[in-house]
Amino acid sequence: MLSISNLVADHQAGNEGLRYGHRKPRPEFSLEVAPRPVVVWAVTNACNLKCVHCYASATTDPLKGELTYDQGVALLDDLKQFNVPAILFSGGEPLVRPDVLRLLGYARQIGHRVTLSTNGLLIDDAMADRLAELGMQYIGISIDGGRQTHDRLRGLAGAFEGSMAAVKRCRDRGIKVGLRFTVHALNYQEMDHVIDQCLAYDVPRLCIYHLAYAGRGGKMQKVDLTTEQTRQVVERIFTRTAELHRSGAPLEVLTVANHADAAYAILRLEAHDPQAAAELHQRLRGTGGNQSGNFISSVDPLGNVHYDQFSWHYTCGNVKQTPFSEVWGRATDPRLKILRDRVAHLPEACQKCRFLDICNGNLRTRAEAATGDWLGFDPSCYLSASERAPRKV
Repeated sequence: MLSISNLVADHQAGNEGLRYGHRKPRPEFSLEVAPRPVVVWAVTNACNLKCVHCYASATTDPLKGELTYDQGVALLDDLKQFNVPAILFSGGEPLVRPDVLRLLGYARQIGHRVTLSTNGLLIDDAMADRLAELGMQYIGISIDGGRQTHDRLRGLAGAFEGSMAAVKRCRDRGIKVGLRFTVHALNYQEMDHVIDQCLAYDVPRLCIYHLAYAGRGGKMQKVDLTTEQTRQVVERIFTRTAELHRSGAPLEVLTVANHADAAYAILRLEAHDPQAAAELHQRLRGTGGNQSGNFISSVDPLGNVHYDQFSWHYTCGNVKQTPFSEVWGRATDPRLKILRDRVAHLPEACQKCRFLDICNGNLRTRAEAATGDWLGFDPSCYLSASERAPRKV
């Protein structure tokens, strides 16, 4: 995630150390030195919607063999012992799972930092009360645009109203809520509307996701943004965020799943303040760019371990047979090994790019879907060859 609000307005959300303070993983593979990732745990594949871009390819019913409650508790215990910084409960739709509140409660009980990713449709007053009682500090709710667009992309009439009602219920109970917006050619013109919804509902955070070619989203490559459209969208994100903060509306705005955004932030500054651009580049080196296989990971409903939440097509291990800490810490899987030190394996265009240290080759799943090579070039890099070339001194 790249905090646009922090970059353009020095907005402090309290997690800047985590975001900009990543260490480069060491080449040794052991439990002691392995990177501790944020874990996106999809607790079920079942969902009450049929979103066109769902990276999990969620289904109406749970998959056979999903982790049981006891297996989920064992996973949470292992993650606690492994000292992961946070767990994001996801799906499918996590609230479809009958025992999800027990699992959330247990995670909170043993001291995990927990967030919930949901469409919000199951958050009625009783559910909102229970989530507040559990001490949920943050819930992300997905919105795809205005009412008609959202309902069409989610496959359910009334979905927009239901999700926004959930936002209000959570906010009324003091739970921090963020909206999540996946941008593509079918909805990019409604991004400002989503921002306006944040202001109208007192939502303090907005995450804008670039389209990942995973799950059903893999079939949406033809409606992804063009390079020019992407630049226009990213420029609008920067501009609108700055305008909001100048007007006294301190919305935290982040972009996700395209590390070319970090390079774009530097390019915007270089034209009028080269020194500030150089300082920003130095600061963004702390992120290390894309951290799939290092500081981000995923466990799917069956217990399969993946190198990020978009890579369900490739499995690094399974927590039913081997604890997550062992899979991640030993990194015996060949892809996981490469991701710990990937630079030499990336395309020549990436290796020669002056922004490699803040991009790290971008999203591998998108590259694989587009080129057939998981170490190929990510087509969502919207920088020109001249922009990527080393600057002449």
